[in-house]
Amino acid sequence: MFNSKPCILALALLVSSTVSLFSCKSLQKGQEISHGEPVESFAERVINLDQNWTTDTQQAFYFTSQGSRIMPYEWFLVLEQANSNKLFRSNKNIESLRYLPAQANSWNPDGLPVGFAKDKDHNDKNWIGLTCAACHTTQIDYQGTQIRIDGGPTLGDFETFNQILVEALSATYQDPNKFTRFAKNILGTDADNPSKRNQLRSDLLSQTEALAYRNQINHSGGPDQPHYGFGRLDAIGAIFNKIMVQINEMPVNIRPADAPASYPFLWGTHQSNIVQWTGFAPNGPATVGALTRNGGEVLGVYGTINIPEDKHAESYRSSLAIKNLGRLEAWVAQLKSPAWPDEYLPPINQEKAARGEIHYDTFCSDCHQVVPRNQEGRRYSAVLTAISELKTDPTEWNNMQRVLKAGKFEGRKTSVIAGTNIPAETTGLAPLVNAVIGSLLEHPTKSVEAIITQIEGGYAARQLDKKATTPDLVKRLNDFNDVFNSAQKPTFDGGVYKARPLNGIWATAPYLHNGSVPNLYELLLPQKQRSKTFFLGSREFDAKKVGFVSTNRVTGTQAFKFDTTLKGNSNQGHTYGTNELTPKEKYELLEYLKTL
Repeated sequence: MFNSKPCILALALLVSSTVSLFSCKSLQKGQEISHGEPVESFAERVINLDQNWTTDTQQAFYFTSQGSRIMPYEWFLVLEQANSNKLFRSNKNIESLRYLPAQANSWNPDGLPVGFAKDKDHNDKNWIGLTCAACHTTQIDYQGTQIRIDGGPTLGDFETFNQILVEALSATYQDPNKFTRFAKNILGTDADNPSKRNQLRSDLLSQTEALAYRNQINHSGGPDQPHYGFGRLDAIGAIFNKIMVQINEMPVNIRPADAPASYPFLWGTHQSNIVQWTGFAPNGPATVGALTRNGGEVLGVYGTINIPEDKHAESYRSSLAIKNLGRLEAWVAQLKSPAWPDEYLPPINQEKAARGEIHYDTFCSDCHQVVPRNQEGRRYSAVLTAISELKTDPTEWNNMQRVLKAGKFEGRKTSVIAGTNIPAETTGLAPLVNAVIGSLLEHPTKSVEAIITQIEGGYAARQLDKKATTPDLVKRLNDFNDVFNSAQKPTFDGGVYKARPLNGIWATAPYLHNGSVPNLYELLLPQKQRSKTFFLGSREFDAKKVGFVSTNRVTGTQAFKFDTTLKGNSNQGHTYGTNELTPKEKYELLEYLKTL
C-alpha cells in the first residue's frame, strides 16, 4: 500500500505547475447549440433551447461513462423483453418508461437511449451503465412541438425499469428458446459449446440474482410501500442500502427506500455551497465535495467498490470513472437554465410579470434568491429552512437519521486518511463518504486532474480570466472533512430542506422535493385546495398552470396515479403567499416565475 500523503503532495505540485496550460474554452468543443436547433440523433424533430452548450458537449454528457455497471454491454444490446422477442432496448419500450430514445451517431454508435453508456472494467470487459443524463435530461411537448431541456429532471420510471429488466433476464434464463437466441447472439459460433453455454447460463443467473436482490432490499417495506412512479427516486435510500447492506454484506441493515424525491435540476448545482434536498453534502469545485457527491451517485446506480479488510487501507478499488466525473461536472458548471421560449409557448405577459415580481420579493425572495441570467455561473449559498417551518413531508430527512451497524466501516476514518473514526453504529453518511474518498485515493493523479477540470469549468462558467490552482488533495480532504462534520450537526431539530434560486423552474415539474404538487399554480394554493391525486406520464405541457398535464390517457405507456395520502407523498407545507395572495395575484406571480 502506497503512502498517499507524499504521493498526492508530489502530484499536486506537478499538476499545479502545469494547470495554466489548460484552457477553459477547451472544455467545450464544436458549434454552440442555437435556439430551436434540432437535437442530434433523434428520429422525430426535437428542438434545443440555448443553454450554453455545444452539440459535442450535449452528446458527450449523454453518453460519457461515469463508472456505472448494470450488466455486460453485449447482453443489453440483444436482451429480449420478458413477454416477447422484441428487444428490451427498443425505442417503444424505452419511451414507455419515459426515458429518451436516440439514434446511432459518432458519440453513440449503438443507438443507446440518452443517459446509457458503455463502461470498460479493469479486465477490458464492457458493461452497460447509466450516466448523469439518464436522470437529468427531460423533454416537454406543447401542441406538437417537442422541446429538449438539458439538466432538467427526467420523467423516467427508474423503479419499473429495474423491475422489468430483472423480469427480462429471468425469462431469458428460464425460457429455453429465449436462452438459445441469447446464447447465439452472445457466443456466436460457440453457442453450441456446452462449456461456454453453461458458463453463460451461470453468469446470467448470477447477474439476475444480484439485480433482483437490489430491487428486493429497496422495496423491502412490503406490498404497502408506495411506488415511485415517473420522475422520482429514493436515491439516498438506495445508496445507503448499497453501502450498508450490499457492500457491507449485512442484511440486518436493510431498510426500505421509501422516501422518493424528485430529481433536482442541474443548472446552478455546481455553483451551490451545498447540495441534496436535505442540504447534507458540502459542495464546491475546489474541494473533493463535488467528486464525492458524484461518486456517491455512481455507487447508487450500479457502481462497484471493494472495501478491503485492512481498516488502515488508504484506498479502495472501485468502478468510478474519476476523470470523467471531473469532465461531467465541468460541463454542468457551464450549463445555463432554459429561458421560456415565447415562440413555442404562449408569450409571457410582461405587465403581469412585473406585478408578479413584487409578490415574489414579498413572499419568495428570502429563500429563493434571484440570480440574473448573465450571472448564473457565480457561486451562491443555498438557504436551509427548518422542516418544522416548511411543514413539508419529512420522510427523507427522517430516513437519513436511521442508525445502522457500521460493519466493515467501523474504526475507519470518515475521510479515510482524515477525520474521526466511524463508530460501531452510525447513519449511512460517514460510510458513504469513506467509500467514495477511498475510491478517489486509489487514483490520486486522476482525482487531482478531475478537481482541476471542475475548477476550470467553474471559471469558464463565470467567464473569469483566472488560472486555476490546486493545493494538495490531502488539504482538500481535511477541509472537506471539517465542513462535512459541521453539516452533521443540524442547526434545527427535525432537519432542514434546501432552497435554491428558481432559474428555469418552469421546466422542472412536478414540485416540492417529493414531487407531490403537479404544477406551480397548485403550489400557490392553500393546502386543502391542492390535488390529493393526479396522474403522471404525459409530457404535454400545461403552459397556464406550469407543469405537465394530468391525464390517465397517456400515449405509449400507463399513467401513474400519484396519491398524496401515502407515506412520503404528502403535498402539505410550503404555504408562503398561499393565503395572502388573491387568485389574480397568484397568476401574476406565476407569470414572473416564467421569466426566471
